[in-house]
Amino acid sequence: MAADYFNTDTEELGRFRKTLEDAKTELDNVRKWMQDVTAEGIGTKDLDAACAEFHEHWKYGSEQIAELTGKFAESVNQSKANYEEVDRALEEGFRKAAAEGGAK
Repeated sequence: MAADYFNTDTEELGRFRKTLEDAKTELDNVRKWMQDVTAEGIGTKDLDAACAEFHEHWKYGSEQIAELTGKFAESVNQSKANYEEVDRALEEGFRKAAAEGGAK
């Protein structure tokens, strides 16, 4: 039977979406925290410059990761909703077929 080979755990999809949303929130929080941290005075002028450059790269990279993570979470949520809708439609179809078969 096809159902033996294909099964979607929509509760797990919901947990995965939550994990992605939490990761996006944490990335946003790290970026906000890093805005308050300056590289000046850490050490030598070269070290300060390297830290400032890293900060800028991290800021851009984390913004991109957070944005894509948010979009991925939305996609997972939509997939979850689609699977649930299909499950409801199949269940209703089987119920109707059983009722019609029992009425004959």
